[in-house]
Amino acid sequence: MPLSEQEQRLLDEMERNLYKHEADIVTTSSGPRTVNYTRVALGIALLAAGLAVVVVGVVVQIALVGVAGFGLAVAGAMLALTASRPAEPGEQEASSTPKGGAAPKARSRSSLMERLSEEWDKRQQQ
Repeated sequence: MPLSEQEQRLLDEMERNLYKHEADIVTTSSGPRTVNYTRVALGIALLAAGLAVVVVGVVVQIALVGVAGFGLAVAGAMLALTASRPAEPGEQEASSTPKGGAAPKARSRSSLMERLSEEWDKRQQQ
């Protein structure tokens, strides 16, 4: 069933806005990050210890020991994978600042859904 003209226009407008704001979404989720290597090392050690406990649990045939080892391995993996955080403004490299030496413009903290909702309301009022 083909779309009506109004539906087609609305779909085209939504696609344009999606492409227009796609760069905003990507820049808010990426950027300079710092890694806490101590947490990564600790997480890897916990992961290895957890896997060793799982093997011990299988050898001694006690399911509770295996489950505990699995939990330890998952905790170690989570610790290692969450060891990075966004860099603070002072931690960024000098190459990330514009040539003029000015700091980048601060972005508003509103969520994507709030901005989309506001834009939708503006369009409906027009």
